[in-house]
Amino acid sequence: MTTQDNIASSETGNATEVEIEDAKAVLPEAVVTHYAPANQEERELDKKVNRKLDVTVLLILAISFILCGIDKTNVGFVATSSFIQDANLHPDDIPNSLSLFSATYVPLQPLAALLARRLGPHLYLPGQLIAWGALCMAHAGIRSPATLVALRLLLGAAEAGFTQTAFYYMSLMYPKFSLGFRMGLFTGMYAVAGAFAGLIAYGLLKVEGGGVLRGWQVVFLVEGGVTVLVGVLAFAVLPREVGTAWFLRGREREHAAGRMERDLAGMQEVVEFGERENGVAMRDLLDVVRDWRKMLIIVFNITAVLPVTAFTTFLPLIIQGMDYEGVTATLMSVPPFVVGVVGLLILVYSSDHFHERSLHTVFGMLLGLIGCAVMVASSDPKLRYGFAHVCLTGVFASGPLVAVWLAGNTPWKAARSFVLGLNGYSNLAGVIAGQLFKSAYAPTYAYPLTVTMILSAVGMLGFLFVRGAYMWENRKRKKTTANWTEDDFINEQSSTERRGDQRYTWIYGY
Repeated sequence: MTTQDNIASSETGNATEVEIEDAKAVLPEAVVTHYAPANQEERELDKKVNRKLDVTVLLILAISFILCGIDKTNVGFVATSSFIQDANLHPDDIPNSLSLFSATYVPLQPLAALLARRLGPHLYLPGQLIAWGALCMAHAGIRSPATLVALRLLLGAAEAGFTQTAFYYMSLMYPKFSLGFRMGLFTGMYAVAGAFAGLIAYGLLKVEGGGVLRGWQVVFLVEGGVTVLVGVLAFAVLPREVGTAWFLRGREREHAAGRMERDLAGMQEVVEFGERENGVAMRDLLDVVRDWRKMLIIVFNITAVLPVTAFTTFLPLIIQGMDYEGVTATLMSVPPFVVGVVGLLILVYSSDHFHERSLHTVFGMLLGLIGCAVMVASSDPKLRYGFAHVCLTGVFASGPLVAVWLAGNTPWKAARSFVLGLNGYSNLAGVIAGQLFKSAYAPTYAYPLTVTMILSAVGMLGFLFVRGAYMWENRKRKKTTANWTEDDFINEQSSTERRGDQRYTWIYGY
């Protein structure tokens, strides 16, 4: 079934036979609509397509996300150097800068995601890299709090929507149960960024630019410059869509496009009269904001993202309270991030394998809660440092799992881009973290960690509630369609009142 077939069937008000059979096939409650290879030959072709996507699209996005994490958090790493004194700052200007970054970064998330859909993610993402890389380099000229404020606000605007647009872009390339692991690899780069940022900052802080530049200035100039170069490369590498990717051959392109249609089982978005191919209609936005389950997922995701934001920015300062000092604290922050990447990949791989999202998210948050609890309760620096590893083992998984959960339950692309953009509001956690992890709570940061634990517990209960709501909705739909005739299926597939996941034949994943 081709995209043209879908459009034709919608325009004539008739559903194709394949669409009807697809609709019937997903009725059992345990079966979530998804693509699966039909035979061994197709399985091998599928692996070949995934490999090519992995070494081009995913690789560029992963490197970009490493740079995103480095350029966003390097202000925290250079805080252990002479940066605060040289730039005439107060120690609290560093945590405040995180909130300032979020002041533009968070509100612009949905707008940026919609703009990326209109322009095309293959153009929007490289443009962002070049813009924020240049702003990162400009940090080398900071000499006052006012300059720091201006640059952090601009950097937040430049990076707004990057993660959500990358999620959306990948959701157009990979079927949903191949997507979770790839999103995990992508977001895992944020943890890698925490590790690399520590190592890179540790080395660059010792570099003095011929007596002209301080080490912290070298950090900003080098990291920002590399980002600009990767942005230029991304313009040449990222394809407009998977069906026309330059690195795929004829049969591979056909398969890559066809499997995305099969992944949605006849629920694909169609271009209706008067709409633009990459446009967004008001109904697309209303469909999202009226879906209370998705809105709750986004709200509870704030609590899941909080420990990620806090640790990627403030871990070196927290580790300073574990009997490590100066740049040594920066170096000792590397191992927890490495362990965090391993834990992330295990969780997202398991999630794809078992076709399950919510429980894996909750389990990761539980590990984070346990790690925070020991860091608060214990006075032993070595034990506290050890459980920092436990904490990071789980917390990074929530980002990709929630994103792929939302994307997998939103088959229409316009609505998907918007819901992922709204999910960017989870970065409000940055504002919370910036106000929690103040220097007044050093060296143990017991109060901020306690608040983080409480909010994580609320989020875990919230995700379990949404899981139950989706299970109830699936049972309700199964009961509704149990006695349907073929005419009922035909009417449902051509309905203009319900579309995408609103149709009773759609089965939600959880």
